[in-house]
Amino acid sequence: MSKKNIKSTLYMSTKLSWNRKNFVVEEDPNGYLFSRGRYRTKILPEDLPEWYVSGYMYKRRGYMLAKGVRHLFYIPNYTYDNQLHKYDSLFISYDKPIEPYRDERGTSWYKGYDEILSGSVIVAFVEAVGKYSDYDVSEIQKEILRKREFYYERNPEQAFLKG
Repeated sequence: MSKKNIKSTLYMSTKLSWNRKNFVVEEDPNGYLFSRGRYRTKILPEDLPEWYVSGYMYKRRGYMLAKGVRHLFYIPNYTYDNQLHKYDSLFISYDKPIEPYRDERGTSWYKGYDEILSGSVIVAFVEAVGKYSDYDVSEIQKEILRKREFYYERNPEQAFLKG
């Protein structure tokens, strides 16, 4: 089998497009992935190296590169205490620093990031970054642990699902 040309930081199992009325979900009949969620490839999920993290991202199954990450910025959401990581955000950059800024309306946001993750895939991605990138994830892991403790303190009935 020939070596695959794997260059993208993000591969998706489906492509989403808009046809004036609705979103159209396109799946490749051979199971090939879409680079950046847009461009058809000849890459299958099993062709990706182990440093691609699989999970639910951008409302579908995806694979994100955990190798070569230069900057991470984690924002846990403590407003909604009935979901563990659903409303958390992990900003990811492969080159530029992630910096806060205010837009012309005064809204706070961040610049310099390449991707944003939310949900339970954050935990697996941070672990993979710690393994495959030269990036210290210890502070983010501490904050993830604090968030987990916060969640189980407010949802003790969910404690049996801990794992």
